[in-house]
Amino acid sequence: MYDQPLFFFDVMAVTMMLVLAYLSKRVGEARYAGRDRPYYVILFITAGAIVAASGLETIPRSLSLEFISTVTSSIRFGASAIAFAVAFRYWSWLFAEFSKK
Repeated sequence: MYDQPLFFFDVMAVTMMLVLAYLSKRVGEARYAGRDRPYYVILFITAGAIVAASGLETIPRSLSLEFISTVTSSIRFGASAIAFAVAFRYWSWLFAEFSKK
């Protein structure tokens, strides 16, 4: 059975990744003026991976696929780690600005 808190986590994570992708695209255009690769696309891919993991969770338990929860947890962890790295790539300048004060 699909856990409701996990569903809300997935919705929140996908929403956050899509917002970060949009904002990172804007920051990348302003800071790098087209000289940098569009890493923000990876955020769209990681959001899709979480949607896929959420879809895998809906497979009925009657199929007795015990490893599905491990696979979906691994997908969520990997997507989150990659999204963090990409977001850090675009937003690391904030830490430098904050430490100047």
